[in-house]
Order: sequence, then C-alpha cells, then structure tokens
Amino acid sequence: MAKLEELFSRLDAGVAAVRQSQQLLKRYRQSVLHAAVTGALTSAWRTAHPAPAETGAALLARIRAERRAQWEAAQQAKNGGQLPLNGAWKNKYQEPAAVDTTELPELPEGWVWASMRELGEVRLGRQRAPQHHDGPYMRPYLRVANVYEDRFDLRDVKEMNFTPEEYEIYSLRENDILLNEGQSLELVGRPALYRNEVPGACFTNTLVRYRVCQQLLPKYALSVFRSYLHTGTFQKIASWTTSIAHLGADRFANLHFPLAPLAEQAEIVAEAERRLSTIDALELTLAAELKRAERLRQSLLHRAFTGRLVPQDATDEPAGELLGRLTPQPPLQKRGGAKAAAAAGAAEAPAAGEGKRRGRPRKVAAAADGAAPEVAEAPLPVGTQTTLGF
Repeated sequence: MAKLEELFSRLDAGVAAVRQSQQLLKRYRQSVLHAAVTGALTSAWRTAHPAPAETGAALLARIRAERRAQWEAAQQAKNGGQLPLNGAWKNKYQEPAAVDTTELPELPEGWVWASMRELGEVRLGRQRAPQHHDGPYMRPYLRVANVYEDRFDLRDVKEMNFTPEEYEIYSLRENDILLNEGQSLELVGRPALYRNEVPGACFTNTLVRYRVCQQLLPKYALSVFRSYLHTGTFQKIASWTTSIAHLGADRFANLHFPLAPLAEQAEIVAEAERRLSTIDALELTLAAELKRAERLRQSLLHRAFTGRLVPQDATDEPAGELLGRLTPQPPLQKRGGAKAAAAAGAAEAPAAGEGKRRGRPRKVAAAADGAAPEVAEAPLPVGTQTTLGF
C-alpha cells in the first residue's frame, strides 16, 4: 500500500505540472494575439524595414474611396444607368462614421483606427423556420454549434431550403469570417475563417458573417477577432442575460479595428502563425500526456490488486490461509428454528431417575390447550443463544 501511495503521489505531481503548463500556454497564446494587434509582435520588423509607401491612414482613405465607387456603380446598375446628370443622387451616399479614438490606446506609427463597417461587410444569417425544412433548394448551412476558434466542427451539418435569391445573400465564400452571435458570455464572438470546407454552404442568424474588403488580409482580421475574444472586447459590447449573450451585428460593425499597412499585415500573419502553430503542437503533446497518466493510474491499480506491484516474499503466509484464519466460523444452527432447537435440547437431556431406561425415547405430554410443552428447564445447545438472538 505504501508503494502504491508513493507512485500515486509522483503521478499526481506530474499531472499538476502538465496542467500548469497548459495554463501557461493559454496565457502565451493570448499574449501572442495581443502583441499581433498592438504592433508589439512586429516592432523589430518595423525597425529593420523602411516606412511603407502606403501607411494605414492612406490605406483607409483608399478603402473609403473604393467603397463609395462600388456604391455608385451599384446605384447605376439598379436604375439601368438612368440617373440625374447633375450628380445630386451621389449625395445620398452615407459615409461610415469614424471611430471615436478618445479612449483607445495609441497605435504604432503608420497604423490607424477604423471601424469594422469601413473594412468589410457585416451580415447576420437567416433564421431557421419550419417552412425552410423542406424545399427544392436544400443546401447545407453552418450554425453556432459548428463554429469554434479558428476551426469548424463538421460532424453535424444540417440542411435547409435557400432560394436562389436567398442563396445570393446568405452564401459563404472562401475567406469569409464567421463569428458566434449568440453564445455564452465568455465565448461570444468566437471566430473561424471559412476555407470552403462545406462547398455551397449558407449560415443562420446564430452567426455573423464578416466579408473583408480586398485591401484587408482575412487572416490578419481573424487575428484581431481572436485577440478580441480573449481580451474580453466582444464581451464588453455584447448584450446578455444569465444564460446567453448576443454580439449584435450593428454593435460589431461599429467596433474599432487596428488597421496596419498591408506589408505589415502579412508579416504579422506569418509571425503569429509560426508561434501559434508551436503552441498548438505543445498543447496536443500535453493532452496526450494527461491521457497517458490516466492509463498509468489504472495500470497501477490493476498491478496492485493482482500482486504484481512489488516483489513477492516466498516466506509470507499465503493469502488463502490468512483469510481462512481471520474469517470467523459461522455459529451452529439447527433446522426448525427456536422451538425445534429447544425441543432437541430437551430430548437429549434425560430426566432424573431415568438412568435405567437409557436409550428409550422419552414421552412428553402435550399441554391440554395444545400449547408447546414446557421446556424452560432444558438448556439450549451451546451457540444457539447467539444464533437465535436471545
């Protein structure tokens, strides 16, 4: 037993060390993501490279100009090109509101704050409804149960009817980012990059789709969203009850975004992926060690109870003999219960003066009322008192 306790103590210490390492890796992951979106991850890179030809502010201005041009082209296509020549219709365009940077931290030189709405398209998915469960345009769709951090769980992908018009609105394209809209508070906004894992898929209103503009790297945007998940930024803007939190498409669209120059975006993605892949590999190793420790625990128990944990001494008393010596013998019981035992005792004890009639059965007169004969003077057999509970 002492050997088993010693081994278990060592095993528990090893498991505690593995779990501590898991927590350290979790914090390191958060640090890497935070450094990526604050510029700390590429501070040495900026020092070693000349200032970019296009700063974040210039990139944002170009994005805004292209966004307006796309709106004007869409208006002309909608009206068949029949628009007032004076261009008054262009005044209807609403420029996305600039981000209030009053309480935001200072960004590295060449970076600029923007809003999610300025840098991409935000859309909430379609609601599930009974009328969509069947139809001629059944398509797979993703929901909150499928979206985890930077990955999808595709073991249970359901289908729903999406008309061609609806498919145009709710379809997914490669490099779209899906975020949990309705979740527990600590997981609201959990993001994953869609890499066409389910071709032709749509999404429901438990998710928010973010489709980045051409001047923003999708993987860089994903790094920002993962950082916001771990730093609690999404939690701060969510509306929530005791059971579920909602990110909100509008609240998400107005959220701030640190826009870095394109060249630095690419460097951030490469450096973050290098470090995060190392963390992923270490986490898999630690998880395997925990499973191995549990198997070892079961093996130790099995060896202990089969006598193979410690060497056996040939001079030791066999377990069978020891068990027989320590096990108390059951008391003698006679068939027929208390009255039979008492009657048997009385029959075995001859009355005084009947020695000459030894061996002849003694006659016992029954009571007149049919009751059992008097046996008080006859002693019970040894051990019977305990057995019968007297």
